[in-house]
Amino acid sequence: MDGKTNKVVSKGGLWLAFEVAALWFTTHVGGGFALGTQEVQYFVRFGASAFFFPLITMAILATVFYFSWEFQRVFQTPDYVSFIRTLFAPLSTLWMAFYDIAFSITVVLAAGATLAGFGTALSGFLGGITVPLWVGYLIGAVIVYLLASFGLKVVLRSSAYMSFGIIGVIIFLVLFRLPQITSHLSSVPMENVLAPSFFKSATWYMLAYAGFQVCSIGAYVNGGAILKTHKQTVMAGIFGFLLNGGMLIAMILVLAGNYPAILKDAGPTLTVVHEMSPIFSILYHLMLLFALITTAVSMIYSTAKRWATASKKWAKEGGRWSDDTFRLKVWTIIWIVLTWAVSNLGLVTIVKKGYGTLAYLGIAILILPILIVAPRKIARKNRELAGAKS
Repeated sequence: MDGKTNKVVSKGGLWLAFEVAALWFTTHVGGGFALGTQEVQYFVRFGASAFFFPLITMAILATVFYFSWEFQRVFQTPDYVSFIRTLFAPLSTLWMAFYDIAFSITVVLAAGATLAGFGTALSGFLGGITVPLWVGYLIGAVIVYLLASFGLKVVLRSSAYMSFGIIGVIIFLVLFRLPQITSHLSSVPMENVLAPSFFKSATWYMLAYAGFQVCSIGAYVNGGAILKTHKQTVMAGIFGFLLNGGMLIAMILVLAGNYPAILKDAGPTLTVVHEMSPIFSILYHLMLLFALITTAVSMIYSTAKRWATASKKWAKEGGRWSDDTFRLKVWTIIWIVLTWAVSNLGLVTIVKKGYGTLAYLGIAILILPILIVAPRKIARKNRELAGAKS
């Protein structure tokens, strides 16, 4: 293979790594992120630690996902079901049950919140034309169905391209908000990060954010099936950290420009945008639409694929249900309908109560076990592979 071919292969590998990182980023940047409710609930309300704690959170997640993708590559587990069953053997049945519960709750919460916000985002993008909740949900559901039911390639590609739009809008917000940001930074106090008690402190909420975010790992592992080399898994982790950490800090800076009034706001980012030129309202709502679509697509696709695969055992040979694509489409519709039950709960309620519950589960059954078990099993497998070659 000549130098020119090597360079093309290398660029292609970096794009694959970016697609996986973008899937993580666009799944993370859902309604709670785009509206600012997550940033305020988990970081900004604790003061100046919000300017660096998010980077620690994303470093933890990037490490967990790197080991997950590397384990997946070494053991050749193409989806999150085979990943969990291989990683947690001989307790895989128990862990699979735990994760099915956690991921199902995550999908319903995340997709429900994003599709519930679709009408509001669409109204803002159309210049204030009122779009009823059910109409917005229906439009969002159709878009999610079309993207999710076409499979992994479409999910990854749509996430990658939409991530450019989301990043661009966030950067514009920061740049044009800089005077307001810099004049208010000094008003953000540096609170004790362990007060008033550990489980009510900034430190715990920083860990809790990682805890509920890691519950989406099923989507990232499904996407990670395209990573074929160690370099790609490393770059996916690095790209993911830079995208998620950088954009999370950027949004926190935007919100800090309205501190402390922002702490009592149900839609913090919307308030900031409405204080700016009308063009920013249109751009922001476009970003919000991208954020809502990509989060719902990656989550619903991943859980639909899981149950489409599991339900294959019910298929009769030659019957319609034996068609993998048909089952994926049916389960996509089922999960879209299930999220309707959550769409009227309200975003703040979802963020505060739903995700808070998942934080404990995510730390206990995913973050700690993956950081302890995956490196050891990867090292053992690599030694076996090296021994087989020698």
